[in-house]
Amino acid sequence: MAVDATSAAASSSGSTPSTKSDAGRTSLTSNFNTFLTMLTTQLKHQDPLSPMDSTQFTSQLVQYAGVEQQINTNSNLEKLLTFQQNTQTAQSVSYLGESVEMAGDQLPVQSHSGTFSYTLPVAANSCDIQIKDSAGTVVYKTTGDMTVGRHDLAWNGVDSSGKTLDDGIYTVSVIAKDKDGKSITPTMTTFGQVTKVTNDATNGTVLEMGAGSKGAKVSVPVGKVLGVNADNTLVNAQLTAAQAQYQASAAVYKAIQEMNKPKTDTPATP
Repeated sequence: MAVDATSAAASSSGSTPSTKSDAGRTSLTSNFNTFLTMLTTQLKHQDPLSPMDSTQFTSQLVQYAGVEQQINTNSNLEKLLTFQQNTQTAQSVSYLGESVEMAGDQLPVQSHSGTFSYTLPVAANSCDIQIKDSAGTVVYKTTGDMTVGRHDLAWNGVDSSGKTLDDGIYTVSVIAKDKDGKSITPTMTTFGQVTKVTNDATNGTVLEMGAGSKGAKVSVPVGKVLGVNADNTLVNAQLTAAQAQYQASAAVYKAIQEMNKPKTDTPATP
């Protein structure tokens, strides 16, 4: 069985492995060297009249080879995941400055403007819309459309007293009730202009919608973006491709996690 020279050198130099595969390869190299030392010692001191059963250590050698192969597979998967994330990030740079739609009630108010939508599954008998600041204080409220379906609204950042508020992240609440007074849960989406693109190890490519001068922002993985408005045209092809890459990267990352889970050997039945 081949032992990776690079990993062995890293182990001897005491450097920290950069990936889980590197760490696993370093550990395997150390354990394998220990195993060979013990095996050599056993062979040297075995009873010539009762030699060791070669089946046992042959099986152990095969197991080491299998672990090494799995580590190599994990390393290739990690490289593939990194490549996909970098490619996705490079493609997502084109989203900078564009308006994206995302699920949720976090409203980025940028340049004194915030856009959101709510969708009623059934017609409502009453519908009140509230906008709260970061402290949870209601700064604006109005009556919303009560018909079934989607409703798009824009807020100019002016509170109920007529004061223009600072840009930042606000929260939108839609309180709707039917004719019997029962609450109706609407589906909420908000819009924000992309100000930054980052690459997160867990979520992949993330789009940030910064608002205001205090570092307020809304972040969303590119695969969870519902729509992208570029020059008032929804870029469906580009968004679909980005979402497909996000799902592929997530699947690869999940596969790596599953492979890295420690396996518990089941004791043999006597």
